[in-house]
Amino acid sequence: MGTKLFVGNLSYSITEPELREAFAQNGRTVQSVRIAVDRETQRPRGFAFIEVATEADAESAIKDWNGSALNGRNVFVEKAQERVPGAPRPPRPPRPMGAGGPGGGFGGPRPYPPRGGMPIATSEPHREEQRRRQARPEKKAMEKRKSTRPKEEERERGKWRWDGKTDD
Repeated sequence: MGTKLFVGNLSYSITEPELREAFAQNGRTVQSVRIAVDRETQRPRGFAFIEVATEADAESAIKDWNGSALNGRNVFVEKAQERVPGAPRPPRPPRPMGAGGPGGGFGGPRPYPPRGGMPIATSEPHREEQRRRQARPEKKAMEKRKSTRPKEEERERGKWRWDGKTDD
């Protein structure tokens, strides 16, 4: 039995033969390639498991491919960690700087809040809430009934007995 490798940050368009060819360079023996796909959509999830014949092949593949570009993306390669189905996932190892680590990526860390004050994400739920209120006229009617203060014309006609104090 060989050594299984985890390959992450793959291009969604990469195929099994392309992965097999890339990892078979320098005389490595690739036993199996399995690209993970989404159960519902059957689209690739961006990672794969590659089984190589020996421990030495695994070490050389990690050395050659970890952080290198494959189909336009810098891939992440490490030995796959075996786990029992249903068991909790092991903690992720720290990533090198520039590969999604603190301050990594294009342009460094993003400032928060974005320029212009309020974060953009908060304005959309506010609009959604307004839309829901407008679509529910029964809510408006309930708010109107909640008021205990009589209207001016009702006080004049004597339908209410009101001493001028509010329940608030």
